[in-house]
Amino acid sequence: MEAAVESIFTNEMVELAGRFFQVSAESPVKLGDAENYVFEVYRDGTPFILRLTHQSHRTKEQVLAELKWIEYLQNNGSDIPKVIPSTENNLVEIVTGLDGTNFYCCLFEKAPGARMKVTDENFNEHLFFEWGKTIGQLHKKTKSYKPGIEYKRLNWYEEELLNTTLYHVDVPEQVIHQQELIIKKLNALPVHQDNFGLIHSDIHHGNFHYHEGKILVFDFDDCSNHWFASDLAIPLYYFMWSLEREGVNDLDGYATEFMREFIKGYETENHLAPEDYETIPLFLKLRDLTLYSFFYKKYDLKNTDSQLNKTVQKIERRIKEGRTIVHFDSNVIF
Repeated sequence: MEAAVESIFTNEMVELAGRFFQVSAESPVKLGDAENYVFEVYRDGTPFILRLTHQSHRTKEQVLAELKWIEYLQNNGSDIPKVIPSTENNLVEIVTGLDGTNFYCCLFEKAPGARMKVTDENFNEHLFFEWGKTIGQLHKKTKSYKPGIEYKRLNWYEEELLNTTLYHVDVPEQVIHQQELIIKKLNALPVHQDNFGLIHSDIHHGNFHYHEGKILVFDFDDCSNHWFASDLAIPLYYFMWSLEREGVNDLDGYATEFMREFIKGYETENHLAPEDYETIPLFLKLRDLTLYSFFYKKYDLKNTDSQLNKTVQKIERRIKEGRTIVHFDSNVIF
């Protein structure tokens, strides 16, 4: 979390947020604080997920738009955690930070099961197939989602992280050039109902639980109007990232094996044209670009650990050279 937001956040705010939803938040378990404050809380022994979002990250309307989409997906058969309304029957409640700014609070069911690690025995072909199938189901359902203007999420081009100079004053010229090139290519892509819509935008293996052979997706905070192919690039990107951190070689081989089963699962629920699959490398580059901006936004990289700096330097080199994190045999898709 940015230092400015951290300085106005208190434990008392979490307790107050909990009261809105009749959950005990006196001893919450913090699960995350990168973009939102996320806690595990309890009601009568049942775990729930309490999230507090600062107004600098999302507006109240954007949070509501996310929650309304989740409700739509859940009501139309998607197996995802429910949004729990407050005692006043509101999906979003507000608590105030020390400086008078707002934090938007919401509550979710906690998904059963557990997060998966790339070193787990069950991180295998069956998981890859189910992963793709689950995303395919979401894409199939989102095609018919027509929210009112008051529940509109951001379009891809409104993402502030697309601008690498926003949080880093000394961006290399090669990075800026690649940024412009990537955005130009994105603007040239076709947009229609079968390849573009409201998507999750972040379904990596840290954002779902695996339970009884099924994948239960959560954390829809990054949902945006985007190409479906972007939702397929993200799982591949973070799988490769995790393997790289484990010291695994031959990432290209792992990527090909993953994509073979992943796309096979996806195609059981939703179909993309070959030209849409061919854009996946472009979206791998896009994730490098936005992640580069993210690290400069969230961390003081001049005064942080060397491992994070090495990661950012590695991303910067890829961007400069116009490379993707991995290459895979596209023939496995077609």
